[in-house]
Amino acid sequence: MASDVLERFRPLFQPRSIAVVGATDNVFKLGFHALTAVTAAGFEGEVFPVNPNAGEEIQGLKAYRSIRELPRGVDLFIYAIPERLVVPAVRESVEMGARAGVIFAGGFRETGPEGLRLQEELVSIAEGGGMKIIGPNCIGIVNKHARLNATFASPLAWFPEGNVSVVSQSGGMGNSILNELMDEKVGISKFISIGNRANVEFSDMVEYLSEDPHTSVICLFIEGLDDGGSFLKKARAASRRKPVLVYSRGYTASSSRTALSHTGSVASSEEVYRGAFLQAGLLQVHSGSEMAATCKALSMGGMPAGDGVFISTHSAGPVVAICDICERGGLRFPPLKPEVARAMASFLPEHAVATNPLDMFAFAWTDTTLYLRAADLALGQEDIHCAMAVFVTGGGAGPVFPSREYADIGRKHGKPVFLCLITPCALAHEIAEAQSHGVIALSSPEKAAQVLVNLKRGRSLLLREYDGTASFR
Repeated sequence: MASDVLERFRPLFQPRSIAVVGATDNVFKLGFHALTAVTAAGFEGEVFPVNPNAGEEIQGLKAYRSIRELPRGVDLFIYAIPERLVVPAVRESVEMGARAGVIFAGGFRETGPEGLRLQEELVSIAEGGGMKIIGPNCIGIVNKHARLNATFASPLAWFPEGNVSVVSQSGGMGNSILNELMDEKVGISKFISIGNRANVEFSDMVEYLSEDPHTSVICLFIEGLDDGGSFLKKARAASRRKPVLVYSRGYTASSSRTALSHTGSVASSEEVYRGAFLQAGLLQVHSGSEMAATCKALSMGGMPAGDGVFISTHSAGPVVAICDICERGGLRFPPLKPEVARAMASFLPEHAVATNPLDMFAFAWTDTTLYLRAADLALGQEDIHCAMAVFVTGGGAGPVFPSREYADIGRKHGKPVFLCLITPCALAHEIAEAQSHGVIALSSPEKAAQVLVNLKRGRSLLLREYDGTASFR
């Protein structure tokens, strides 16, 4: 049986029917793209295009000239209409039994007192009818597991399905984070661009996603919060169940002014937010790229049980960078036990020393089994909790890292394995191949190291909250 919070938001994320108000055949209108986004995603429920100037059909679907012509009880309304028409349209929708709505138009509280009054009227109507609204001033929502694309961007349906959900105040930044996730070969569950947050707040979304069975990792982009107390309470409860990553901006004078005119959000000091996020158990990151890479590791179950790392490489330079970042972040590179070092020395090439980090020179680039044998021995040590292999790709003209066998070794020891696969984006298929076997693959030394540091920070948050008795599930 679905929980109360899942049922409350079911019409929004799992609607049985959708009405697109403002739908049209005119490719230069937002309503064209909104209807196209719904149908191109493969939505399996009923779809009702609404436009007072329509003929018999819009984009091959039966057209309706008004909301009042629709059958009662349509779950989700998508409003692709100007702001002056939104309030009366929402009023009619509520009278027809609507449960959820997505409003693209701006011109509400982000524009000043009159816009604020208009938004307050909108909220009053929606609340009176039990209707949940995403927006206004947003690009909408996506639920990959329900084939739902309630935006005006049909390409959002192209993103692969996965277990990561993104909630963003800004549609543009939300898109940027989604692009970073796609570059990292990470699938998404849900995307929510909440805009002005009429009557759906960050606190509502973290509560919902914490119970959503299709979400394992929650990502937030925040410009400002209105009800910090409610958010912190629900975010803390969510972070006890799943990792919650937060990326926040809007602290300087110019960025704060932009946030206010963008979604009507008032930011506070960076120190206040940093402390609040820490108190709530949220893992704060500082870029969309960092969020996507860390999110990938978490979504693949890459949280090590401790701070000990084993590194092996055929090129020492990248390892220097990784070690600097990792050690400053509190990670350790435990020395190999004498018996492990002796066993490793028996097969290492001449001049290579059995130590941690381990440099096997160019021999390991041509004989990649050296990585496997070394990782198998090192991961047998109790104080080594994960392995990081550093490999410069051959670009299709040289050896290929043995990802499948490397992943098997990680599973044998019950410890996550990472691969810093130094490769251009043109060869990202090699990263995808590694990840298909269960290897957490990252494309640069700095990114790989920062992910390890962030995983340590995430584990520390759990240890503080649970005294080491629980882990992210």
